[in-house]
Amino acid sequence: MFTSTSLTAGIALLSSIAGASPIEERQANKFTYFPLKTALASPCDLTTGLDGKIYADTFTSNKIVQIDRDTGELNEYDIPYKLQPLNSSVLPSDVLGRVALSCVVQPGKNGKIYAAAGQRNEFVIFDPSTKEMTVLETGKPLGNLQPFNDAWPGETGMYFTQTTGNVINLIDYATNEITTYNVPTPLAGPLGLIVASDGGVWFTEMLANKIGRLNPSDGTFKEYPLPPSLFTPSVMRAETEGRYLWFTAIATNSIGRIDILTGSTKTYTDSRLLATPIENTVDAQGNIWYSTLTRNTLNYITPSTGEFTTIQQPATDLTGGIGGGILPSLPPAADIAIHYEGRDNSIWFTELANNRVGRYRI
Repeated sequence: MFTSTSLTAGIALLSSIAGASPIEERQANKFTYFPLKTALASPCDLTTGLDGKIYADTFTSNKIVQIDRDTGELNEYDIPYKLQPLNSSVLPSDVLGRVALSCVVQPGKNGKIYAAAGQRNEFVIFDPSTKEMTVLETGKPLGNLQPFNDAWPGETGMYFTQTTGNVINLIDYATNEITTYNVPTPLAGPLGLIVASDGGVWFTEMLANKIGRLNPSDGTFKEYPLPPSLFTPSVMRAETEGRYLWFTAIATNSIGRIDILTGSTKTYTDSRLLATPIENTVDAQGNIWYSTLTRNTLNYITPSTGEFTTIQQPATDLTGGIGGGILPSLPPAADIAIHYEGRDNSIWFTELANNRVGRYRI
């Protein structure tokens, strides 16, 4: 869900640098890595399907990635997109047709895998049992001029945002029909979303600096302004205690929490310079894990104490710990996704620049 359009240009450079020096590992035995078969595919988002396998989409190739957690087998499936990306006129000729800039994948409650298609403004449905791909056109060609949005499974269909379209959509599981809900605040920039325990569809308004709630039963909205400390709310994928929703705030280097019963908020700021939290998830103990774009670490907050914990990934860091961890990692692995899988008590994550998926056994 990262929102810097300069990221694509740096992928090849970062990938060529990564791994060029000796590797310094900490807790290395807890980490396992799964390199992608397609070079420079850049895995972005990931999730667990109802079949227990890990699924990822790719930022710079038209692939759905499947990993068997038990055997480690990795497969890639081509996405038969129908449309060219909207920014095709400015992309180098050698990557035209390959780059969708997609970074959303979620499991439907019907057993299928749903993935957004970035700037193509299409949605992909992958059936793991048949390997069949269905590509839906959203009907809103300007819905994602920037390529990042999010999705979350509902009971009857998959909800997804279109950030520049200022809408929340619902794909019906049975018919693939799309219902659209217009966010009331103009140019709000809806990005992350989650179906919370109260049945509401809660979402971040990245540009309006609000948290919104859609009532699916009647289509009404309620919005909650956020303090400046939580500017640019981004990805919201964690709920605790049946009342707290957690989200990342990229611009302020923070993790936010909103109480769905009262609307009150709390800010937890990562003290590391430009760590840039991207996605979040919650483990079985209620800890809030989050990824960081510029730090080669896995990170979590213990809500009961507010304490931050960081776990160094076994990757090259040319800073050598200079500044006590204040400086960004060089080169950064560009961690985007972070996802808790309870069946093996592990944190799964993507390293976009290193072109691989990782697993950390808690």
